Amino acid sequence: MRFDDQVAVITGAGTGLGRAYALALAERGAKVALIDTSVSISEKRGRIDSPNLLSCHKAIEELGATACMFQLDVRDNQGVKCVIDEIVELWGHIDILINNAGVHRSCTFDNLTVEMWQEQLDVDLNGSFYMTKAVWSQMKHQGYGRVMMSCGVSALYGDMYETSYSASKMALIGLVNSLHMEGAEHDIKVNSLTPHALTSMTKDRLASSVKPLFSTSSITAAMLFLCSPGAPSGQHLLTAAGSVSHGQFTEFKPMYLDSDSCKPEALLSGWEQLHHAQPVNLHNSGEDQVLAWARRGASEHHISIE
Repeated sequence: MRFDDQVAVITGAGTGLGRAYALALAERGAKVALIDTSVSISEKRGRIDSPNLLSCHKAIEELGATACMFQLDVRDNQGVKCVIDEIVELWGHIDILINNAGVHRSCTFDNLTVEMWQEQLDVDLNGSFYMTKAVWSQMKHQGYGRVMMSCGVSALYGDMYETSYSASKMALIGLVNSLHMEGAEHDIKVNSLTPHALTSMTKDRLASSVKPLFSTSSITAAMLFLCSPGAPSGQHLLTAAGSVSHGQFTEFKPMYLDSDSCKPEALLSGWEQLHHAQPVNLHNSGEDQVLAWARRGASEHHISIE
């Protein structure tokens, strides 16, 4: 699988998975635009003083590949627009966007401040929105694009002291679910990847005995697949420790309550049946779910639905 003549933009590219994504794409022929911020977000854009960003750029050049770099806080919407314009002016187009920038700070809900909550949403969710919005028109115009959002297992399943992180990352799942439909006719594929690797963000959350298992190999493989011409769209992949799986929200077998029995007591008494119901139902869209609800209630009201 090659990415020759393609341009990839990666946020959070200085370290961890962002760096791994950049190197993997560069090794396969892509031109890579690296975006990361400095420790101090007050630095003026254009001045590159981030050792991590400089190191990643150097590593790509040593591969014989082409890269450019921008020190940018993805919360800066105007700065995002300017950087995207610079990349298009430099290389003519953008084919791949990987929204990898993020912050992570575990905190009890009691101690979670409004400022901490807002920062999480601004970086993870709004930053991904700003970046995607900035490349969207260009991708539509050229009739091709690949966009990948970076999610987290805490968003999908919940974890203690992860409320802000879970909320911001789960919002990206919703963004993927709807945005990929708008991109379909323009060959823009939008997906999410939920990875877990041994990085500076996760090193204190993994037992020493299992740390060797959490390399980036399956993660970069999944990323390359989602950024490739043959990628699916509107999908959510989970990958870590060599494992790759596909995730999707599912609805279990419903309990239909007619008009006379539609009371909370019926749900209380039937909760075990409802909670453990099989089989599961998969829906392609929200409209598909609404149609399923309508069909279940139509017969009681003598309504015919084609």
